[in-house]
Amino acid sequence: MLNVHKKILKLSILFFVLSGCTYTDYPGHPGHKTSEEAFMPTLNLVIAGFGDTYDGTYIYSSEYDNSNWTEDDFESKIKIFSYRNVVTDSYPYRDGVYPTGEDLQHSTGFSGGHFERYWIATDTDPTANGGLDNLDRSQPLDKDGKWISPGMLLVLNKPVTEIDEADWDLQSTVKNASQLISTLVGSGGSLNNLELSVSAIESGGQVMKVDGFGLKVNISEFGLRGITITNQPATKSLINAILNNTQNMTITDLKLHFKNGMEIALPDHLSVMFNHDVLSTFVK
Repeated sequence: MLNVHKKILKLSILFFVLSGCTYTDYPGHPGHKTSEEAFMPTLNLVIAGFGDTYDGTYIYSSEYDNSNWTEDDFESKIKIFSYRNVVTDSYPYRDGVYPTGEDLQHSTGFSGGHFERYWIATDTDPTANGGLDNLDRSQPLDKDGKWISPGMLLVLNKPVTEIDEADWDLQSTVKNASQLISTLVGSGGSLNNLELSVSAIESGGQVMKVDGFGLKVNISEFGLRGITITNQPATKSLINAILNNTQNMTITDLKLHFKNGMEIALPDHLSVMFNHDVLSTFVK
């Protein structure tokens, strides 16, 4: 693999999932107040082959008011919204033209379908990992009225790029990322639809081999446009490795080993918790 590919993946891969996932904790930008919602363009995901409950295209936004964060009586309250389009690989934007957060509800995907709110989390303590406790259990619900739990919970402990029409300063990092990606891609070729094969996962210093689980990564001027996760013959091997070597709903360190010899660990600002109850349903 070209060295440019390694550099971009180390900068851009933020998560790895097998079924529905959502962000439960997020500190937001200090001193910032979002305009209703702010779209988070680097947190995108496509899931296919895991059933009607989880399959689709996922995008994320946040809503908060941190304008008084330096005051002693400041009370944090940050909402993180996930939006789901049942049509896979159908985003509500084209590269270079992105919606603001308040435009996501009922927005149409370019390949069909439309986006509706799915999981909703409220983080009131930026110093603690609330995880599952932060999630609103009133939605989403299955056909029997039971809450649909995500298979993986993601905790962000530093702010990411947001698209908020009320504060363009937050998008300065977008311009920097665009220049960086353009430079790297120009020296090594396109990274769209880059396919990788995961040969092992590592947690707690223990490496567990898996049966070549394939991932597809797309890069845009923001960095990561999205990761596509497809159910495949290697799914069972990968899920069993997770179930047998991690604790349910416990912060887990994670490193991915790829067939080409590359290794990628989760960045310091991201933590992951696996929901064994959900993941185990895919290996029965």
